[in-house]
Amino acid sequence: MNDVFDILQKYEIELVLINIENDGYYDPALNIIFINQLLDEEKQKEVILHELGHVINHKDLASLYNNPSYRTKMEYEATKYMITYLINESDGQFNYSDVLQNYNLGLGWECKFK
Repeated sequence: MNDVFDILQKYEIELVLINIENDGYYDPALNIIFINQLLDEEKQKEVILHELGHVINHKDLASLYNNPSYRTKMEYEATKYMITYLINESDGQFNYSDVLQNYNLGLGWECKFK
């Protein structure tokens, strides 16, 4: 998790654990990632990485997030960032069927991980 904290520092992002209904979200106006404090550490890391995907790829595009087409693309890119990070962290060793199932991804993702 230290590497994740290094990325947060690099982008000067504050991390706040809080009791919220969803898993987490990034507020670009405040440059804060809010994470549900009730999640276990592994899930918190996944959510932080997903939100970092938004920071890295979409920080200046927040106004487009309410458009369904852009939102879908942004969510895809943030999820891809998270999964790619986790795969790289495990030296590229993973079972793509498990990845698809664990993250509730459709079969369209399969070709991206083979």
